[in-house]
Amino acid sequence: MRNNKWFPFIGSALMMGMLSGCGNGEAPKGSAEGTKIDVPKQNEIAAKFHATIETKPVNHSMIIQYKVKNLSDKTQKLTFTSGLEADYIVYDLQGKKVKQYSDEVMSTQAIKEIELGSNQEIAKKFTISDLPNGHFKIEVFLTAKEEEAKVVTDLLVENSFNKGSGVLVGQMDPHTIEVDIEGKKVAFQLTEDAIKQLPTLKEGNQISFLYSESKTGQKLIHKFIKERTK
Repeated sequence: MRNNKWFPFIGSALMMGMLSGCGNGEAPKGSAEGTKIDVPKQNEIAAKFHATIETKPVNHSMIIQYKVKNLSDKTQKLTFTSGLEADYIVYDLQGKKVKQYSDEVMSTQAIKEIELGSNQEIAKKFTISDLPNGHFKIEVFLTAKEEEAKVVTDLLVENSFNKGSGVLVGQMDPHTIEVDIEGKKVAFQLTEDAIKQLPTLKEGNQISFLYSESKTGQKLIHKFIKERTK
C-alpha cells in the first residue's frame, strides 16, 4: 500500500518532463530559421582584375602591349615598392628563363600607390629587341602587393636575328672579328652597337651573339648577348 502512494507523483513528473522536452525541441527550430547566412555578392565572387596581352613584330623587335582592367564596381588600390609597375619573363620551350625585364633595368626604390577606378586600366608597353628567331613563352605581371594579374602567352619570333656562339679569336679590323665555331674560323662584321660592346669581351672566351646573313653570305653581328646560367 505504501508503494502505491508514489504513483501520482511519478506520473506528474513524467508529464512535466514530456512538456519540458517538447518546449526544448521547438527552440532550436526557431533559432535555426532565424540564422543569417551571408552570401557573397557577385562582384566579390568574380575576379577584380582582367589582364590582356598583345604581341606585335616591328622590324627586328617584338612589341608587347600589356593591360590590366579593374572589373569590380569599386576603386582598387595597388601598392608598388618601386618605380617598376610591371615585369615580364621570357622562357624557352624547355621552361628555361631566357630573360627578365627587371634584371636589365634600373628602378627607383620608393613606395607608390595607384587607385584604379571601376573599368579603368593600367597599360604598359615593352619592346624586346634581343630575342633570336624561335618559339618562346612570355608571362607579364604587375609588381603590386595586392594583385599580380599575370598573363601568359606564346611568343613566336620570326623577323629577328639568328643566334650564334663560339670562341672569340680576335679583331681583324675595327668592324670585323673572327670567331671559332666548332673548329671553323668565321669572320663577322659588327654594327656600331656591337662595336661598343667589344671592349667588354676577351679573346679566347666563349661569346654569344645575334647576327644576320646577307644573300651573299656576309655575316653581321648586331648585338652580343649574355647567356643565363640558370
